Amino acid sequence: MRKTRASSESEDVEREEMTIGEASKRSRSLGSDGEERRGRARATTSERARKREKTTRQMCLDLGQKSLTHCACVRCGLVYAKGDPSDERTHARYHDAFVRDGAHGQMTYKIKADAKCVWMSDDGDVRCVRAEDASAATQKVARGVERELSLPEDWVFGDASNGVKAFVCVEKRGNKVVGALFAEKVRLGYRTIPVSASKDSTEGSTVKHGGVEEKATCGVRAIWTHARARKKGYARAMLNAMRAHMVPGYVVPVKECAFTQPTEAGTALALRYSDSDTFLVY
Repeated sequence: MRKTRASSESEDVEREEMTIGEASKRSRSLGSDGEERRGRARATTSERARKREKTTRQMCLDLGQKSLTHCACVRCGLVYAKGDPSDERTHARYHDAFVRDGAHGQMTYKIKADAKCVWMSDDGDVRCVRAEDASAATQKVARGVERELSLPEDWVFGDASNGVKAFVCVEKRGNKVVGALFAEKVRLGYRTIPVSASKDSTEGSTVKHGGVEEKATCGVRAIWTHARARKKGYARAMLNAMRAHMVPGYVVPVKECAFTQPTEAGTALALRYSDSDTFLVY
C-alpha cells in the first residue's frame, strides 16, 4: 500500500510538471506567433514604402537656374515656372482663355429695344448704352466688374447714395461686354498731388491728394475694359458719354470728373484723360 501511495503521488507530480511544461511551451508558441505577426506587419509596411518610392519620380530639380524661374505674366497674372514644359502649356491655355473671356468668363448684356445708345464704334460692331435702372442684367455686369477689379462685393451699387448710372459697351455679335463704367453725381473732390511734384504721390495703386476740396460733378465709381478690347478708345468713349449724359442739359467739364481710389491702370487712364499730371479723387 505504501508503494502504491508513493507511486500515485509521483505520478501526480509528473502530471503537474507536464501541465506546467505544456503551458510554458504554449506561451512560448504564442509569443513566437506574435513576433512572427509583428515581423510580417513590418515587412508589409517596408514593402509598401518601397513601392511608393518606386512610383514617385522627380522630373526636374529647381536649383535656381534661370530656365526654371517663377514669373508672373503681365497680361493674365498667372504665376508659372518658366522653362517647365508642363507649366508653359498650362500658362498658354490660361492666357488664351483670359484674353478671350477674361479672368471670370465673358460677360454678356442683352440690349433692350428701348435702351438709349450713347455711342457707337465707327464699324458699328460696338455700342455703348446707358442703363438708368439697376436691373438684374446691369447688376450682373456690376458683379463681374467687381471681380475683375478685385473690388468688395456690392461696391458698385451697395454704397452709392446718389443713384448709379451705368454705361455698358456691348459687342453686336454675341452681346459680349467689352467695357463698363458706373458713375454717380458728387459735389466735391480732392486733387491729387502732381506726379512730377512728388515721387511718392503714387504708391502702388494708392494716390495721395492735398486735402483741398474742389468742385466735382461726376464721380466714377468703377471703369473697366476687357483685356482684348483695350487701346481701342472704349474707356474714353464711356467717359465722354458719362460727361454728356450724366446731367441733363450740361456737359460736365473734364476737370469736374472725380475718380474713386483707382488701380495703377486706372490712375494712368485718369491722367491721360485729364491731359494733366493731376486729377480729382473722392
